[in-house]
Amino acid sequence: MHALVHELYEQKMRNGSHVELLDSVGASSFEDALAPLLLAWRAEPRVEPSALALALEAALKAREAAASSVELVWTGPASDAATTLNTTAVLFRIIRRSEKRLLLMSYSAFPIPGLVDELQAACDRGVSVRLVLESVFESGNRLTIDAAAPFALVRGRAAFYTWPHALRQPGAVMHVKCAVADSRTALVTSANLTERGVDANFELGTYFEDSPLPQQIERHIDALAARDVLIAM
Repeated sequence: MHALVHELYEQKMRNGSHVELLDSVGASSFEDALAPLLLAWRAEPRVEPSALALALEAALKAREAAASSVELVWTGPASDAATTLNTTAVLFRIIRRSEKRLLLMSYSAFPIPGLVDELQAACDRGVSVRLVLESVFESGNRLTIDAAAPFALVRGRAAFYTWPHALRQPGAVMHVKCAVADSRTALVTSANLTERGVDANFELGTYFEDSPLPQQIERHIDALAARDVLIAM
């Protein structure tokens, strides 16, 4: 359907007729469900190609939205009230499935078994890994250990960012906890990147897959880094 929408927009630019478009691409070359619509359009010359393209584009976005997945992710006690995903499992799934870009953010961090190994494996695959973390200095000594400390083995391979103290309101901290991969999957959670946070504490998060939200998170962080609101650490 993406190809058809593209052809419809191109047809308006070429100033050709919709009959010529159908003859050139053939209604049968698209999904069976679209064939009756295209044949009906052949009989109605007053409908502009761009109008049909806009309608199909809206339908396509609606179908893609319906296919997206949003699930709750918990750390801590379980119950029979709902099917839940585990924080550690989702975090590692996002990292392992990353292909091009991976973003991790956390207020505090302590070693999590296997996490650095997974990040190194992502780097080996050519994934661009970014970590946005809180620091002792930038937090005004609210932290006692830099959140970057557990990730020393990926220094030089991953990019490290923090939020400068000079750009914060008094007492403000970098409190975001999330993992985002390839603008396609994201975990937004209350859990820090600590073993207790992902395995023991009572924490709640949300997992997004094939949703526009992961891309929105990445774009926001990209924009902040471009404006030096987030700086290398």
